[in-house]
Amino acid sequence: MTVSGSSKHSSEPGEIYDLAVSYAGEDRPIAEEIATRLRAAGYEVFYDRFEQAQANLLGEDLTRVLGEIYEKKSRYCLILISSHYIEKPWTNHERQFALSRALKERGAYILPLIIDGSTLPGLSPTIGYLDIRNSDIPSVCRLLSQKLGAPAATTAQGRNAARTSKARIRDALSICYRRAVFTRLHAQMDHGAMIASLADCRVALQKLTPRISPADCQRLVAGIIGEIDLIERTHAQGFTWSGSGTAATIDGAKLRIIHSLGELSKKAGMPLELPRSLTEELIWGRSEADMAPAGHETWEGWIGSCGSFKG
Repeated sequence: MTVSGSSKHSSEPGEIYDLAVSYAGEDRPIAEEIATRLRAAGYEVFYDRFEQAQANLLGEDLTRVLGEIYEKKSRYCLILISSHYIEKPWTNHERQFALSRALKERGAYILPLIIDGSTLPGLSPTIGYLDIRNSDIPSVCRLLSQKLGAPAATTAQGRNAARTSKARIRDALSICYRRAVFTRLHAQMDHGAMIASLADCRVALQKLTPRISPADCQRLVAGIIGEIDLIERTHAQGFTWSGSGTAATIDGAKLRIIHSLGELSKKAGMPLELPRSLTEELIWGRSEADMAPAGHETWEGWIGSCGSFKG
């Protein structure tokens, strides 16, 4: 089918995605290729594996979060309609929120993609649709691009630019939200595991930094990268507890990182609840170093005095 030219569907406050993709697990190969192609073209796409890669859904109430995404936080919703989609409870949950949004829209919101000829309950049979059986994925992506219009990152509209910036800052916060950042050096995790986790954090931030705006937020992320580099160099020079040696240098760098994360959260208007510092009797390995921080307050109250940052 032919999809109408440039989209006239303007973004609304709270929208951070150009497109949310709803699909059944059996149709993941199609969903992933579409999401990957559109993301490479500059669009902000909600696709669950993109979020999992940055731990954005870790620990979240998925019923609430996914409901908000499919009803409020995307300009359009692409639904891959198949017999598998109709049978799954999670896709039914996503579909109900998308249909609720569609009822409120004057223009199109749901963009249906037919996979196997199945009919989606609740969706008008007269709505325009794409059919993968009569096309291929590159052609589908071209038609979706026509419908979406210019990617938010390339438009001159301030609202779109703000939406893109907020998504990238959210990614930076998610990358850094790990035990390796929020725990003191003293007896809290294997030092090698900590350094390896921080190195992964640094590499991910280095890839993300050029896409962060405005400039002051980019500088904050660059500063975090610099602090992690300091930690790595200090650790490589040999360990000491005394004076301003290894422990003091590394813990000081971590506190500056935490402060920068708080500044980022405030500039983006996003809450950042600081965890309480973790019990010092536990020693973690690599997998635990990458996990989100959680635990009881230590007697020193290392970061407890920092409180929380609310946007």
